[in-house]
Amino acid sequence: MAIVAGERIFTLGRMNIVRQIPTTLAEVEEVEQTPWQDRLMAENVYAAIAKSASAWPDRPAIHFLAHGQLDDEPQTILYRELLARITATANLLRDLGIGDTDVVTLLMPIIPETQYFLWGSETAGIANPVNPFLEVDHIVGICKAAGTKVLVACDPSISPDPWPKAEAVKAALPDITLIRVGGPPASTPDVVSYEEAIAGVADDRLTFDREFHLDDVAAYFHTGGTTGVPKLARHTQKGLMLHSWTFGNCMPDPTDSSHGPQHYPLGIPLFHVGGGTCYSLMPFVWGRTITMLGAEGYRNPNSLRDFYANCARLGWTKIPIVPTVWSMLLQMPVGDHDLSRVQFGGVGGSTLSVEVANAAMKKLGIPLVEGWGMTETHGFATINPYLGDIRVGSVGLRQPYMQVRIVEPDGKGGIARDCGTDEIGLVVVRGPQVFGGYLDEVHDAKAWLDGDRHSGWFDTGDLGRLDADGYVWLTGRAKDLIIRGGHNIDPATIEDVLYQHPAVELAAAVGRPDKRVGEIPVAYVQFGVGRSETEDNLKAFVAERIPERAANPVEIIAMTEMPLTGVGKIFKPQLRLDAARRVYEREFAPLAKEMQVGIAIDVRTDKLHGTLATATISGAGDRQAAAAKVREAMGAYEIRAEVTVADD
Repeated sequence: MAIVAGERIFTLGRMNIVRQIPTTLAEVEEVEQTPWQDRLMAENVYAAIAKSASAWPDRPAIHFLAHGQLDDEPQTILYRELLARITATANLLRDLGIGDTDVVTLLMPIIPETQYFLWGSETAGIANPVNPFLEVDHIVGICKAAGTKVLVACDPSISPDPWPKAEAVKAALPDITLIRVGGPPASTPDVVSYEEAIAGVADDRLTFDREFHLDDVAAYFHTGGTTGVPKLARHTQKGLMLHSWTFGNCMPDPTDSSHGPQHYPLGIPLFHVGGGTCYSLMPFVWGRTITMLGAEGYRNPNSLRDFYANCARLGWTKIPIVPTVWSMLLQMPVGDHDLSRVQFGGVGGSTLSVEVANAAMKKLGIPLVEGWGMTETHGFATINPYLGDIRVGSVGLRQPYMQVRIVEPDGKGGIARDCGTDEIGLVVVRGPQVFGGYLDEVHDAKAWLDGDRHSGWFDTGDLGRLDADGYVWLTGRAKDLIIRGGHNIDPATIEDVLYQHPAVELAAAVGRPDKRVGEIPVAYVQFGVGRSETEDNLKAFVAERIPERAANPVEIIAMTEMPLTGVGKIFKPQLRLDAARRVYEREFAPLAKEMQVGIAIDVRTDKLHGTLATATISGAGDRQAAAAKVREAMGAYEIRAEVTVADD
């Protein structure tokens, strides 16, 4: 049944939920006439999943493809089975001493057991999902900051990285209880085997009493990225429940809903807010189905190779992936696979290229619905209206109950003024869906403008503008963070190492555009008088001191004179423009020679897009054909681009 804007009663168990799918800012405001408390399907994660299991006990909650491949026989977990495993896991954690405020850290890939532990931990205590690809020292730091009591990891037969790192963490923090998923089904004095321990544990009821409150901390999500001191964001039961409603509410039911509910593939790790809350918890709260694409998810090339075939055989209704994966997927042949159930593509995590969006519509006949959010908003804070005007390049309208402003800070921890229509400023947010602050008071004190986490506005670090209709357009970042494939890299980590080199006088690290992962780190240096060093030696110097490969600069550029501000600070915006220009010039030099044209590149700041790259085609060759190739290539990057052909 297709949904139109307006109200509809949605029956979940014994509850009637009023759905209002907004298509304009005015309709978002209409939704807000009902208090947000009345929208919640439950007051905690466990109760919400239990209601779905009661309403649809024999509906598939999860299809699991062990390797994300077509020849994988799906392992199906029904809703009643999902609830039973979460219940048993929560009871097991209580038996191991986890109380309401105790922390369970997860080093887990994309497998069903991660779901059981994530929601079971939030039922028994507090979950702390961690990226297993981080270095051991970083994981130890997160575990210490969180106060980890139990650490869960999978056997190397499932995924090779988590278990050796879990053992190293256990050696550094011996008081932690270690649980192994998979492998030998036998516990030892140092290791609890999940499969052995869960046998015989009650799965039909919770064997402990817990009084939940909406403001209870349900999880800690780390946002410090691959380098730097970890920042742990408090996810609350309130934020999880409200996000589950707002995000689930905005999507229409499949047009052939008689064949089943909405169904999404999941190839995003559950330590990421997109995998954990947006496309796991939200579907479970609404009684929808997900397909988990193996332990490695989209990191396994076979999951993309067989993506369309799996989409056809399992009946996915929406394809939610990040722009870089979309770019790769759209290079794959569709063949004769029936994708008629797919109504939309979903995009988040980084800026969507207009060319990628156009390619999806041309190849698959579906719009890509872009949204924006972050760990600190429990997921999507804005999204384009599925049934309204989908404006490619924008991240859409604010979600109901989420306040969004574009402001000029006063430099003293406050807000000087609101920016005008289409004027670029700092994006700040406030509302009941915003997180409960950082665990470390030092981090928390710096995060808010005009107050604290109870009354102030959260500084997202993003730059953007609001158009006349309330659509949000992101244009860049106010902070120096480098975001590589969804992982945050603190440039100060690179700069601090470079400053240790005796030849380096000034150093700066910035993000360079990259087709595959959005951006990658590069560094600029200015040598002291009479000093110099080769790029290879500088890169080796940094690599010896930064063990995290993702944080090592792929290029180190020596400058005669570093650009400085009027007060003597390195002017990084100019370096970012230079890094982008170098990428385009390097890519198009062979094309210009082959097609006998000139390709002049300019990358500059732009009052609407933040950054705009332009390519001007000249010369004696086939300029129109060259322009088409350049336009396609530039469209794979996240920077807004324009291509023109010079007049004779």
